[in-house]
Amino acid sequence: MKDSRDGLTEAERALLAAYRERRRAAAPDAAPATAAEPGPESGAPRTGPADADERVLLERWRSWRDRPLTRPPWFAALRQRIGTDPAPPVPATGLADDSGYRPDAASRFAGMLLGAASAEHAATGRIGERTTALLFALEGVIRAHTALRAHGATDLTTFVLNGLQRWLHTRGVPWQDCVAEPAGEPDGWLVEQRELHGDTVDDRALLTALTRIAAGGRASAHAAGAGAVPLGAVAALWSGSEVFGTAANLAALTHGHPDGNRPAGALGVAISLLLRGNPLTAALDGALAAWEPADSRPALLDRALHLGSTSPVGFVPGAAQLDAMSPGRTGTEALAAALRITAACPDDFTAAIAAATDHAGDTRSTAVLCGQLLGAAHGPAAIPLPGTGKPAVLAALERLAEDAAAEFGPYPDESEEWLRRYPVGAPAHEPDRRRSLHAVPRLAASRDRFLGAVLGCAIGEALGTPVAGDSWDEIRDRHGPQGLRNYVPAGHPAGRLGSDTQLLLFSLEGTIRAGVSRRSGDVPDPSRHIQHAYQRWLHTQHLSWGRAAGEFLKHTPAPDGWLVGHRALFQTRNPGRTMMRTLIAFAKGQQPMGTPERPVSDSQGSTAVMRAVPAALWSSDPSEVFRVGQNTAALTHGDPVAYLSAGTLAFLVSRLLDGRELAAAVDEALDELSGHRGHQDVTRKVSAAVRYAASAETTPTHLESGIGNGWSAADALGIGLYAALVADGDIDVALPLAVNHSGNSATTGAVCGSLVGAQSGAAKIPDRWRTELELHDVIEQLAHDASLEFGPHPPEAADWTTRYPPT
Repeated sequence: MKDSRDGLTEAERALLAAYRERRRAAAPDAAPATAAEPGPESGAPRTGPADADERVLLERWRSWRDRPLTRPPWFAALRQRIGTDPAPPVPATGLADDSGYRPDAASRFAGMLLGAASAEHAATGRIGERTTALLFALEGVIRAHTALRAHGATDLTTFVLNGLQRWLHTRGVPWQDCVAEPAGEPDGWLVEQRELHGDTVDDRALLTALTRIAAGGRASAHAAGAGAVPLGAVAALWSGSEVFGTAANLAALTHGHPDGNRPAGALGVAISLLLRGNPLTAALDGALAAWEPADSRPALLDRALHLGSTSPVGFVPGAAQLDAMSPGRTGTEALAAALRITAACPDDFTAAIAAATDHAGDTRSTAVLCGQLLGAAHGPAAIPLPGTGKPAVLAALERLAEDAAAEFGPYPDESEEWLRRYPVGAPAHEPDRRRSLHAVPRLAASRDRFLGAVLGCAIGEALGTPVAGDSWDEIRDRHGPQGLRNYVPAGHPAGRLGSDTQLLLFSLEGTIRAGVSRRSGDVPDPSRHIQHAYQRWLHTQHLSWGRAAGEFLKHTPAPDGWLVGHRALFQTRNPGRTMMRTLIAFAKGQQPMGTPERPVSDSQGSTAVMRAVPAALWSSDPSEVFRVGQNTAALTHGDPVAYLSAGTLAFLVSRLLDGRELAAAVDEALDELSGHRGHQDVTRKVSAAVRYAASAETTPTHLESGIGNGWSAADALGIGLYAALVADGDIDVALPLAVNHSGNSATTGAVCGSLVGAQSGAAKIPDRWRTELELHDVIEQLAHDASLEFGPHPPEAADWTTRYPPT
């Protein structure tokens, strides 16, 4: 977004600032740049370009930003470093390594695609079937990963085969002859691009294998040609490990002979290593070292790489050398030629492609392999664009490269438009229309907000716990006049989870398990599953399962599921007396599950509030969410103040997930509250929070006298809500307001964190709050899994019910 002050984006201002700092460091005695002179309207330094060099820098920056196929890999990395967004999470894909997400990897992958297209054009005068087949295979990989996100399970080879069948259709084959059981017309955006259609195929093995599969057969075990080897490159996107087998399997769809598919495995490994910034020679060495099985690696490949690596500087192998080495017809022989050529001229694309097209073997495949390797090594900026008359093909290639970077990056697109472009098919069952995340149009945003709500709760409690019970004067004496601003150790590591967060996690796990159970039966609400989860939590508080399980012991002789296996949760963090007493009484059979109608205690305690956050997932109806939230709290806390406060928080989180403004959500919550008996105290505290948030004069003393000290559920809800309203989505502003007062700072911080997190999303939570938070990876995984279960296509994989048994 551009700022009206100077017409620059935040990234452009950061770029200029970094450039000026570099210039000052290079010439410390030079006069200050004119850009540091005061602007015409104030004493602030000028932020716009100050000289011709800076104007050229901005022009080049904008050109790279708007034209992906011209970007050098370092541009993507620099753009992330100077960006203003939080550091992205690390995706488990081929675009990340141990150091985190690598934006330059996406640029190198685009270079691989452009290198293939440019090399094929140089070899044949057109962008033909090898490049287009590669693009359709890539489309299949994107769809497979989209299905993994949507369904929780996928079959990569099936999706790639489907992509190649759509490619077969673009070769002029009727759709009914491309697939075994045609249903309608081929879908997705790529097959609609008429410029990718053609009627020429020089490698008949690929076409023959696909038509045989469509007729119910299998790929020929004798197909040893090189036509499928380039397809192995797309496997590098899938993950950073086990690339060889994945890539070889993709080629084996059409080429059953090892000479036709194992070279694709080596290519996939080489591309994977290049995406991570490895030098070309090291990537080629690594590709051969990864050959499976190792004792089957052809000596030809090692000889070719040795000859290329030891060539005199400037020497390019010609037809005589390549033909003497091998005929160049099989996949192994084409890869050997490509290894020798690229190792001999790693920095000269034009010379390499010229050599690849001048020998007696499969020059088209050899050229494409060289183009892929050099494109991934240097990025698209180093690859010459194919000849004129190909803008439509390049536009499709560029769009597919950008979409691949998005799908395998940290923030994939989860919109309905994306699913129209990359359809993944219907799930095996009809999705439950009661699911709240299914009902939210902006699915990605709602998932991020739900993760924000859960993380915010944990962060708020971890921040406030060290001062919980202290007076405002004591907090100032210990932490300064502004009070507590950051995590403090307080006798234990900073960012330590509290018992409310532990119970929130088990509440969320119980809700997921109720969702799994609801798919096969009538589960009106998750209360019983959450009660079961609380007994598992009780087990973590140093009670044997036999003593903690109660009536659940009959069907679960051992505590099951994923969460209870985390030994770090087996820590006692000063849980509330009401929580322990009621759960132990249930375990002994002394009392049933609590409900609002049959209370098991008269407690108004604040421990009940946070456990209601997962209720926001159960339904798209806010009133139903309110009911589920209050029922969750009533399992242990029987006073209306406790369970109505919990229902109110669940209601607010639900509306924030839907994109409502917090102030509007509060108005709706007050309307909902008014219909419940015993709401007066909760309504009064919520109304006081709104009133105090509107006043700039509010102090911690006002909160204590006007709302309370946070020990009751209504007090905690009111103070947390006040801080969230004042902060307007800024968690750095909100949390200090929520915890700096006399009383229960832990729960008021948790309430505030859940509201601000749901309002702004996890992506807006600064990294410092997350990295020091105990078990933050477990929290994020659980919230992600909840979003999957309550998304449009809950997972069907067998291990899902092992992680979340429907009991």
